[in-house]
Amino acid sequence: MGIRFNAVIFAILNSYTILMKRYLSRFIYAAAFFTFIPIIFTLLIQGIGDSPYESAGFIPQEMSTESLFDEDILPGIVANEISMETELEAIKAQAVIARTNCLRAIEQGEELPEGLTKGEMIRLWGQENFTEYYGRLEEGISATKGVVMVYGGSCIRADFHTASAGYTRDAGELYGNADFPYLKCKDSRMDISSEDFLKVVFYSPRQIIEKGGDLFGEETKGAADAKAAADILSQLVVTKRDTAGYVIEITIDGVPHSGEEVRLKYGWNSSAFSFKEVDGEIRVVTKGLGHGLGLSLYGANQLAAGGYAYKDILKYFYDGIEFVTQYD
Repeated sequence: MGIRFNAVIFAILNSYTILMKRYLSRFIYAAAFFTFIPIIFTLLIQGIGDSPYESAGFIPQEMSTESLFDEDILPGIVANEISMETELEAIKAQAVIARTNCLRAIEQGEELPEGLTKGEMIRLWGQENFTEYYGRLEEGISATKGVVMVYGGSCIRADFHTASAGYTRDAGELYGNADFPYLKCKDSRMDISSEDFLKVVFYSPRQIIEKGGDLFGEETKGAADAKAAADILSQLVVTKRDTAGYVIEITIDGVPHSGEEVRLKYGWNSSAFSFKEVDGEIRVVTKGLGHGLGLSLYGANQLAAGGYAYKDILKYFYDGIEFVTQYD
């Protein structure tokens, strides 16, 4: 009797279990159906490649510019660009430059500016200076959080260089177009006091031909030992300079080259160069350090020391810009 009763109970429980499994399966299928059907329907209407956020006219937080760009990378970038003995307002200005260039790079799908790791900073500054210098970086970046420079609604190409030749360059003269209207010729004669303002290098005729390499023709290279300085100078003809005094075009051995191409070939400080024969050698004098476009780091530091705030410094070197604060 007891065995028969237990069998009945077991049969009842087994039937109940099978029934519950069936109902549970149906419930799961129904839940999945009602969950995914609206999503599939939405994708069919909007197109699989479109975001419903974008079609609604805004970008969700996880896709925002702030999430694409982490401000924590700025200390390394700014540290790679300027000296930590720079005035704080000039550090702030450089932080805005770095942030602007980062966001412009993101917009255009380009690589971000290079930065230093903390280990590289320690090797550069010394362990004893690291805490102080890194604190100044953080202060400058925090004080300008989110601030970028725009022209016509877009982030500018915030070019900068170490020191100008006395005036910064007009990009329109260099490139022959109006793509960068904010890069104008600016008075930066405060750079004259920079140790990088003037550099003088001497070459023998053979040295300047050999270092120039393919800038010279085979005939000239073959007769390098027979060339006098006067002969070489007759083959180095500056045909065009810009308003700031930088060489735009120079003819070497009858072939035109850009001033930047030649200065990079020889490793000169800038393309604001000139030649002269001195005691049978060719003297090359360069003014400034760098390409001469945009902000002069030395000039910015001088302005900061004179009481300029970082926005005033940036407005001085970049013509007609506006400031926009991201992440508001």
